Amino acid sequence: MTNVRFVYMYRDASNYKQHGEVILSNETQRTDEEVGKQIRSLLSDGLFFIARQVQVEERFFDVVSEDDHPWHEFVMVEATTDPTFDPVPDEKRDITNFLKQLEQAHHTGWDEKQVREDLIQQIEKERQELKRWLASRGEGIDNHPSC
Repeated sequence: MTNVRFVYMYRDASNYKQHGEVILSNETQRTDEEVGKQIRSLLSDGLFFIARQVQVEERFFDVVSEDDHPWHEFVMVEATTDPTFDPVPDEKRDITNFLKQLEQAHHTGWDEKQVREDLIQQIEKERQELKRWLASRGEGIDNHPSC
């Protein structure tokens, strides 16, 4: 039986990258194409997700900077005979379980606050700076599309 390798990465605003992967069983023998298509349909813009919401390892850098954000990026899926590797302790997830987690996160909404605390603080700091800048220009943050 083949397993499914889910490959993803974290890319900061300066294009520095950290790669990650999980290898999940594939008891239903779904094809790479089928799995990849379903994954893309559940991600933000077909590409982005919050790692903690689907229980994969966050691949942020050790030190948080203004280049950081909460989103990870889907790279690809592929069939593999490599053994399963899943960071969820005491659980051996199948690709079907993982797809259900993606679907749940998609339907409830990707939550940018489900990340490391230091990253949440950095994002809030940047939001406050933007709010002050907009206020200095006479614009309200609630009316600005980027907020």
